[in-house]
Amino acid sequence: MRTPGRWMIAVVVGGAVLVVLSILAIDRSLTTYVEHHARGRLEALARASLGLAEMRLEQITTTLLDLAATGIDDCNPQVIEAMRRAVFSTTILKGLEILDDQGRIVCTHAGVPLEVPAVSREYQVAGQRFGLAVVRFRNRIDRAVRLRLDRPGGRSLSSIVAADALLPDTVFDDGRGSRRLRLTLGSGDVISTRPAGDEGAGLDDGRSLTVRKSSDRYPIAIVAERSRETLADEYQDLLMIGRLGSTVFFAFGLGFLWLSVRRNHNDPVATLKRAIQNGEIVPFFQPTVDTKNGRVRGAEVLARWRSPDGSMISPANFIPLAEQSGLIYELTRALMKRARDEMGAAYASRPRLRLSFNLFAGHLADARIVEDMKKMFEGSAVAFDQLVLEVTERAPLPDLGEARRVIAMLQELGIKVAIDDVGTGHGGLSYLLKLGVDIIKIDKMFVDAISTERYSQTIIETLVELARSMGMEVIAEGVETFEQVEYLRLKGIHEAQGFVFAPPLPASSYLALVEAMERPHLKVVPEPLAAVDSAA
Repeated sequence: MRTPGRWMIAVVVGGAVLVVLSILAIDRSLTTYVEHHARGRLEALARASLGLAEMRLEQITTTLLDLAATGIDDCNPQVIEAMRRAVFSTTILKGLEILDDQGRIVCTHAGVPLEVPAVSREYQVAGQRFGLAVVRFRNRIDRAVRLRLDRPGGRSLSSIVAADALLPDTVFDDGRGSRRLRLTLGSGDVISTRPAGDEGAGLDDGRSLTVRKSSDRYPIAIVAERSRETLADEYQDLLMIGRLGSTVFFAFGLGFLWLSVRRNHNDPVATLKRAIQNGEIVPFFQPTVDTKNGRVRGAEVLARWRSPDGSMISPANFIPLAEQSGLIYELTRALMKRARDEMGAAYASRPRLRLSFNLFAGHLADARIVEDMKKMFEGSAVAFDQLVLEVTERAPLPDLGEARRVIAMLQELGIKVAIDDVGTGHGGLSYLLKLGVDIIKIDKMFVDAISTERYSQTIIETLVELARSMGMEVIAEGVETFEQVEYLRLKGIHEAQGFVFAPPLPASSYLALVEAMERPHLKVVPEPLAAVDSAA
């Protein structure tokens, strides 16, 4: 028979064991979370850096092909001058050479041979006539990339590319908390690093988080890494709170969870479904504006949840739930129908105005969206050619081939398709090349960095040039200053949206803005747009 003392000891010991196990479990979960979060940031950094390197190399290959098309068999003054202009107009290009069939230098843009001893063997670019190798430029310790265009039956053309321009010019922490980037060849030969001169970093000894992203088009890869030891310093507050909380509030947490389950009679998915059916999901309209004359070109439709008490619920609190539960399809249809009805009269008399809707990646998994668009807009006051459907890069498309087929069906109706958040997500340039879209939207991240990041302007200019060559329109998102408006206008981006013009507006305010923009006695420039928004 157990005595009360022994029973109490058993309870205390059992409670202590339970607390210790909970501490260990939470500590393990926190450690896993920290590493997962850190790895996600490394993957985002690696994707963005690889996209930049690919874009830079694509720029050089285009330059070489353009030069080759002019004829480079003779080193006459015209050819030398053409190479010199190409070098001076491309900041990352340091030299051009014409080679004979034995690989000997015939002439250069500078008139004297470039000293570029090879560091690695030459790799062929898959499916192309280019060879790529790492060299040392002018016998310095700085590395460069040699990209050579092979011309069967003719002389080859070789370029020297600054290696440090192939990685983002990001300020990396020095010391224990730093993240490190390495751009390498397929063999592992280092091309460039951030921080500079950190070629020896990244031993795979299990003490570092390492993410590797390889290019599909070039024999290069990005390795992003950071030491696990630094995670404890960066996330020490989170780890400390978690460990203390697991000890102090373990029992309270169980009790609170039980009470929460008892009191929470409403299923959040059911609540959202009722809100959609009751018309509580309403469209707000963020205008897109012509940067040349300030006229409204159209609007992007954004979902807002207006609860019965009049309060507004942020999309961040229900859009992810809608996507996970599959209600996103019903929500999108409801939003389109309401926007169609509210904008019908205004858009029928203004055929130049456009109405944009955001699609979830699953919308392009099959042709249901095509049938939905036909049912909702065929014969309506809003014409098909006034509609734009935006596909975000932030979520991966499950099947690019099927997505391309669905996009083509939408375009046959007259609907335009745009890629949103260009440069920030999973697709990279492959979406532009494979989906056949009509419009690209430059992400706010690049617009914000126009005056702060050295390469942001170059990225924007490259995207504009790429879009122009592919016959696409360009829209800039997240424009917040008049300096940004002026820069975008000078670079040929004539359509933009952002708080400098107007925030997302309810239908009545947006229609008032459209009316105000079309009064003949008004001189329409960006400043009055902000005033109309504040009045609304």
